[in-house]
Amino acid sequence: MATQDVIQAYQRAKSEVDSRPSDATAVFNLAWWGAKAGHFTDAIAAYEQSIALGLMGAEEAMSNIASIYSERLGDVAAARQWLAQALQRNDRYFPAVFNTAHIAEQCGDRAIALEFFERALALQPADDYVLARLCEALLEAGDDHPRIIALRRAATRGDPDVLFALARVEERLGNFDAAWKAMAAANDRDAQGLGTWPTAKVRELNLRALADGSGWDAHDGLSTSAVLTDNGPEAASQGVPLFIVGMFRTGSTLLEQILSAHSAFMPLGESEFWPRTVAKLGGSMLAPGQLPDAALAMTIKSQFWRHVADRGIDVQRWVTDKRPDNLFHLPLILRTLPQARVVITQRDWRDTLVSVYGTRLHGQHAYATDISKIAEQIALCNEIAAICAEKWPNRIYIQSYENLIGNPEDQLKRLFKWLGLSWEPSCLDFHLQRNSVRTASVWQVREPLNNRRLARWRQYEPQLRAALGDKVDSPEP
Repeated sequence: MATQDVIQAYQRAKSEVDSRPSDATAVFNLAWWGAKAGHFTDAIAAYEQSIALGLMGAEEAMSNIASIYSERLGDVAAARQWLAQALQRNDRYFPAVFNTAHIAEQCGDRAIALEFFERALALQPADDYVLARLCEALLEAGDDHPRIIALRRAATRGDPDVLFALARVEERLGNFDAAWKAMAAANDRDAQGLGTWPTAKVRELNLRALADGSGWDAHDGLSTSAVLTDNGPEAASQGVPLFIVGMFRTGSTLLEQILSAHSAFMPLGESEFWPRTVAKLGGSMLAPGQLPDAALAMTIKSQFWRHVADRGIDVQRWVTDKRPDNLFHLPLILRTLPQARVVITQRDWRDTLVSVYGTRLHGQHAYATDISKIAEQIALCNEIAAICAEKWPNRIYIQSYENLIGNPEDQLKRLFKWLGLSWEPSCLDFHLQRNSVRTASVWQVREPLNNRRLARWRQYEPQLRAALGDKVDSPEP
């Protein structure tokens, strides 16, 4: 959500353009602040206008347009076209070179990702982050590869992103002690200044929100029975949002990719719509905001579908919104979107813990730097999932990662039956898609389903046992 300072800066930029409409720099500044304020299509138009006015260094505007298309509007094809124009103008412009690699990585195009990460590193040889991204894409590299050796040296400088990347590379190489050491160092750096994670307070806020919303369906005439039947939504395959939520690193990206290979679905990815809406209602990523009344709920519903349409998605299709922390906002989402369905992903808590500990999450998820706090957060997510599944049995479905990996066709047929949709075998070929994936699982979902990450925690059992004791033997956190 745009801050008041950003809004004011945007208004000043508009006034500047009103007084100097032919000033390319003023129009560029309007575009820049427009993007900051969330006016993405207006920002693109202003960037294009600044280029037409003869903006010096127009490759910057072109690269910024590409970022809006890629990161905000989900139009990777348009992003690539603008990056190509930027590189045609200046093939040594670092942001365009790096972002070309970045988008190629998101789309699973390893050859182009490697080529442009190498080009980016040639332009900025001291950039440890570029080196880290390059090494993660080097799946065939061994222990003695020069880039891996360079990454190990770079990690001694202590950048958390580089340390997390090194941990993933070391694990891939089978160097589990080195991988854990890198994870621990990264989390120690990230934990500095974060303070104590208030697990008990987060639990209290969420359980209170679930209790306070216990009767709203019936009060607003939006009861489950009025919207859904046991055989699926009344609107079957038209305009139905499916939310994929749960604890981070439990297979939500994998499930989204599988569903996107089905003809009924279009993926929205990790949309920023609900975090922005929750913030306006006084909440945060993990703390629910005030539930809206019926009139405001209708407004939010209209805004959501406009958000979907703005991203080029057919609003008559099933739409997947995959943002794990929407788990904490299901009363709001289900109140606002009466036809919405929710799949909550779950996974062996010890595998989840290791995966979270090895991933750099947003700073609001401060629990992610502490092993014990991660376990508590997983337990809270499981508790909320159980409450929601009991409260909204026709709207909530819990999907086990282990069951999905162990018997994918059977599990997916069950899910599609619950959704009221037919099974399509193409779902098992999800890894062949070249759509954009913007999560830490970007390379994993380009592989066929496999069991290599089941019981992953066993690779780190000594470290987990040292931190948690015999608790690691429990099936529940």
